[in-house]
Amino acid sequence: MLKRIWNWKLLAGFALILGLSGGGLAYYRSTLTGAQAREEPQLQTAVVRRGDLILYASGTGTLVAPDPIELGFGSAGTVAKIYVEIGDLVQAGDILAEQADQDELQAAVEAARLEVLNAQQALDDLYANAELVAAQAYLDLANAREALKDAETGWWVQQPGHRASDATMDAAKAELELAEEDLSRAKAALDKDPENPSLQLRYANAQKRYDTAVRNWNWYTGSPSEIEQMKLDAELALAGAQVAAAERYWEQVKDGPSEAETARAKLELRNAQAQLEVAERKLEEAVITAPVDGTILAVEAKEDDEVTGPFIALADLSKRYVEVFLDETDIDKIDVGYEVEVTFEALPDKVFTGQIVRVEPSLQSAGQFSTIVALARLDQDQSGALDRLLIGMSAAVDVIGGRAEGVPLIPVEALREIEPGQYAVFVMEDAQPRLRMIEIGLMDITFAEVRSGLEVGEVVTTGIVEVQ
Repeated sequence: MLKRIWNWKLLAGFALILGLSGGGLAYYRSTLTGAQAREEPQLQTAVVRRGDLILYASGTGTLVAPDPIELGFGSAGTVAKIYVEIGDLVQAGDILAEQADQDELQAAVEAARLEVLNAQQALDDLYANAELVAAQAYLDLANAREALKDAETGWWVQQPGHRASDATMDAAKAELELAEEDLSRAKAALDKDPENPSLQLRYANAQKRYDTAVRNWNWYTGSPSEIEQMKLDAELALAGAQVAAAERYWEQVKDGPSEAETARAKLELRNAQAQLEVAERKLEEAVITAPVDGTILAVEAKEDDEVTGPFIALADLSKRYVEVFLDETDIDKIDVGYEVEVTFEALPDKVFTGQIVRVEPSLQSAGQFSTIVALARLDQDQSGALDRLLIGMSAAVDVIGGRAEGVPLIPVEALREIEPGQYAVFVMEDAQPRLRMIEIGLMDITFAEVRSGLEVGEVVTTGIVEVQ
């Protein structure tokens, strides 16, 4: 089915071509007069030949420095020494300039190193002392619990009815009764002989015994005062709070440092290390060295100047780059990897070659026109001519969109487009034009590359258009 459809389309295309050719001849005959009308239009032909075909877009360009490197100190300061001038060739590692007051930067580094050591020691101690801290916490918890127990006992024994056991109460009562009876007998004996020293001493001892017995009995059977009770309550509450705090701390440290403590110590260490890195970088950048081999493009300060940013520009000019400008209509003729041919106005007899390495993603506006901006790197092997180029030189640039060398070529007038991208030609066979499908490659406004379907030397028709 597909083959039949193709044949039908092929016949239809062939009929269309013949129809157009016939119509053209009729028009040709109807418009010619006199001797011209009697002449038959000649079918023009061309021979398939071998040749070169190059597709290119022409534009302008400027020699530029490839991504200049701007250099300055790591912090604002005074320029102590500058060792280069514009145009100097330098090698990677060469010293370009030095900053003043490097002793202060060195002191800042030493201070930052000390902070790192302290933070590291704190983190190490956190782990090293974990067992000791846990043991102390457990001991503190045991002591707090013992203190609470003592406070509870002290509070309890001060309450009415709980100041002594029944046996103690009975003993105190018996002692009070005996002391009272002894005091009564001693008083009676003393009343009979008041001047007797022995009886006086007996009475004094009996009174003392009685007073002690009364005092003990009153304490066992009495209650604490309001102030004493408030004190007892406060001591008990304080002991309970201390136990709760000791239990919380024990839970935190019994399994080692807490996550919060560890995270805090690590954060402090990282902060100290970051500060050290900053201080070391500032000290290192107090001496500007060339990061690559290159040429000094700019020196925008002098010794004793205060600088706050980059003031030396450096670029590797061993690789030369051209900034290319093309009309936006040539967008299909440029891409990364395309070859270029560059001719500088100052060197019109030398053609430099290279490749497109970058195409900017947006157009550049110049008045009413928009241009494509690209970057081309010139080839290194240019017989030493690169050394003669100066930044800023203007050039004409041809971007090679395609190149076919030594291939079969036919005039574009010979092509008949059957379908988009599919072409045929009329080939002269036995003095008659016969339709043949071909495959083409590159094509400009004049010639087309034949990839298959024709051989060099074959003859194709170009209609009534004469071509060279």
